[in-house]
Amino acid sequence: MQRSQPQPAPGTVRAWRTRPILTAVLVVLSAAAAPGAALAQTLSARAFLAPSESVVVGRTFTVNVEVSGTQALDADPAPPDLDTFAQYFGQSTSTAMRIVNGRSSLSLTVQYRYQAIREGTFEVPAVAVRAGGETLRTEPVRVTVTPPPGSAGTPSGGTPGGGAGTESVVPPEDLFVTAEASRTRVREGEPLVVEYRIWSRVDVASYGFTRIPSMTGFWVEELEPPAQLQVEQAVRDGREYVSAVIRQAVLVPTGPGPRAIEPLGVEAEVRTRGGDLFQRFFDFGRSSVATALISNPLSIEVEALPEGRPEPFSGVVGTLNVSASLDRDSVAVNEAVTLTVHVSGEGNIRAVPAPDLASLKGFETFAPEASNSVQASSAGISGIKTFSYVLIPRAPGTHEVPPISMSYYDPVASDYRTVATDPIPLAATGTAVTGLPPGARGSVTELREDIRFIHLGAPMLRRADRRLFAGAAFWMVALLPVAGIAGAVALRRHRDRLTGDLAYARGRRAGRIGRKRLAEARHLSAATDARPFYAEVAQALRGFAADRLNLAEAGLRLDDLCATLQLSGVSTSTISELAACLEHCDRQRFAPPATDSGERARFMERAGSLMTRLDREIRR
Repeated sequence: MQRSQPQPAPGTVRAWRTRPILTAVLVVLSAAAAPGAALAQTLSARAFLAPSESVVVGRTFTVNVEVSGTQALDADPAPPDLDTFAQYFGQSTSTAMRIVNGRSSLSLTVQYRYQAIREGTFEVPAVAVRAGGETLRTEPVRVTVTPPPGSAGTPSGGTPGGGAGTESVVPPEDLFVTAEASRTRVREGEPLVVEYRIWSRVDVASYGFTRIPSMTGFWVEELEPPAQLQVEQAVRDGREYVSAVIRQAVLVPTGPGPRAIEPLGVEAEVRTRGGDLFQRFFDFGRSSVATALISNPLSIEVEALPEGRPEPFSGVVGTLNVSASLDRDSVAVNEAVTLTVHVSGEGNIRAVPAPDLASLKGFETFAPEASNSVQASSAGISGIKTFSYVLIPRAPGTHEVPPISMSYYDPVASDYRTVATDPIPLAATGTAVTGLPPGARGSVTELREDIRFIHLGAPMLRRADRRLFAGAAFWMVALLPVAGIAGAVALRRHRDRLTGDLAYARGRRAGRIGRKRLAEARHLSAATDARPFYAEVAQALRGFAADRLNLAEAGLRLDDLCATLQLSGVSTSTISELAACLEHCDRQRFAPPATDSGERARFMERAGSLMTRLDREIRR
């Protein structure tokens, strides 16, 4: 159904059409009447907070540095250092021109966005700005960070002064994040679970982590998040909320004493509705508001283990079982046999040290190979750790692998326990070898004595009556022009196909473009901020797959990409690896700046190996 619009009079239409032209002419005439007005404006700088000088813990605020009299700076000013009470998010720049009474004024504003993480009254230091060959300095400003709703000093259910920009649309009591520990008092080495939960009374479209706690003093086992959040209805402080667990981790304290767990930072996209009743009824005018949140900090008291721990102590607080076995019960002298030790139970299984085989006599032992199979859940950590030793008996007879013992602390019984394996007999047959046995390791001097100089034989002779055309070199030189012509024809066809066949061109160039993007990511891996690095790696992987499959990269969803790869014959493991890498990149792009260049180097190798696998499997 179309609505009829009233037609204005012809004179009115003409006046409406010419109004922009008249406005532009007046602006030009005003500037011409005062040609030196803008140039004569004095440079000045000031700093102010938006929207106010008070902000709630966990919400964002903006430090604005306004420079009047110019629309360009000689150099970008450094962001104010507010690490003691706020986390830096990023910056943006805007310019403005005003005309008042025929005089024009110019200004440039640099906006620094922060998230408040600690309550109190703080000072934003002066900011130095270079513009027009001068160095300007702003005055310091003060900011007050108030506690979140329901905490000391703030009435529950109220809205403390100071949101951040559009964040005032979402009251703090309608959207927040909490952190809760399964225990706040544990023993050294005893696991505990920390759960982060989001509480909402608004429509949350998506969320991402902006600040991951460092967890200093803990061994951390992250719990894999579910594919889909388990949303539930819950009541808190007399209000109904939609709640979901967004992060879980099992922590194992590595030493006694008080431990502090820093808050978790989250940024949520909240859907809002605007417009009149007609728009709201038909779901028009919906928009999203970015809202920064921060959880409460946690304090954990870690008690030291009691005195009298037996040796060897595994460091496990929980339960432990140990078993051992040989792959054979009889072996010849100087032949290898494998001893396998399994350590299983509940607790920090990854930290279990290798058993000491110093009491093993009559064998040459080698360093063990260790492997883990550990599962972390909301109940704690459990699993198995396996050690594989290579043993070589050096004398005949009946030998015995003595019991392998290991102790742990049982928190239920509040006492130490020791578990041990049974002795394992081994029969060695043959005759003992005096000196160095074949294949055994010796000193550097003995190895050098084993290497003898290889004497050269007589030089190769060539027959004098050999014909020229009977040699391979003759035919290689003769056929070289033919090979060159064939190569030129193939190259010409390849270039013509690159020009005319878009799918072929994208497929051929996919590898080169992907490697170039990975090279750009390698340059970004040394930067303090890890987010550009992970964004470049994600673009390299997604762009490579789209080029090889001749898909439009813009707007390509991960589900559609995985489905197309499956139809192209790519294995399920490779598709899962690609999805895991892209999801890891997305999580890291919302994480705070990190400095672990080793983790980025390992992720680069993982991405390069994945790109090679994709190229090989798509070509099949």
